[in-house]
Amino acid sequence: MPDNFREGDKQDSQKGRQGARWGQERRLEFIDYRLRWDGQINRSSLTDFFGISVPQASLDLSEYTKLAPDNLEYDMSSRVYRSTKLFQPVYMTSSLECYLNDLLRVAIQPEIHFGSFLGWRSPVAAVPRLLRRLDTDVVSQILRAIRENEAVHVIYQSMSDPQGSKRTLTPHSLVHDGYRWHTRAWCHKRGEYRDFLLSRIVQAQNAGPDEERANGDLAWNTFIKIILIAHPGLCLAQRNLIERDYAMIDGEIHLECRQALLHYLLFQLNLTETQSHQAPEALQLALKNKDEIYALLKQ
Repeated sequence: MPDNFREGDKQDSQKGRQGARWGQERRLEFIDYRLRWDGQINRSSLTDFFGISVPQASLDLSEYTKLAPDNLEYDMSSRVYRSTKLFQPVYMTSSLECYLNDLLRVAIQPEIHFGSFLGWRSPVAAVPRLLRRLDTDVVSQILRAIRENEAVHVIYQSMSDPQGSKRTLTPHSLVHDGYRWHTRAWCHKRGEYRDFLLSRIVQAQNAGPDEERANGDLAWNTFIKIILIAHPGLCLAQRNLIERDYAMIDGEIHLECRQALLHYLLFQLNLTETQSHQAPEALQLALKNKDEIYALLKQ
């Protein structure tokens, strides 16, 4: 089995070796990716990865050459296609963001030998992540409720109620705050929309049909503009450094965030009201529209 496969493609690759065809578009993506990040590709790269025949690999390389003739040239001595100085990626999967995400995924989960088009890769280290307990059956019930506009009976634990208590929720979305998975749901007990950590839902059972709830979630459907600047307490050279780091335009970064997720974003940026009293060198960034954002958080 090849070492590198895109997410969910392990079983498809096995079928490919039995005669089923991968879509040529996926193989063209692969060629583009390997040329961009390995700088070269040959027919065996395709045959080994996809389990296709040598003639099919030749056809794929020929098709890619028609698609982007300036991106590759054939090296007769090494019998490989090499990327040229004029190379421009054809597919978004060849972007720097996708490549770095692939490297990070492999660094975090090295035991999973598929999930990307990576060939040669630099050694990568990642800071260990703390994983929260997630119950597959609970998550499955939550997903079904979202899909079918249903309610669920749950037992939910919290810091104020560590033993857990019964709740009836109608979830409409999943949320990842950068560290943890939540479900955004209508809480029938509180009569309001709240975020519930999936790791603290001990049990979940179907509670039957309910109405569509997402449209009524004002904080979820309201998008807030956040304007970030280099911290004004920094000296000019430091501010210029931060502006370059974040590729700011006219000294600003403009983000849009759901009002319901504002606190998570500010916490990650170290810009909540509690965090904002640190030294400028520690904060590095600041909120240009701070008063507006903090007022929204208090709502």
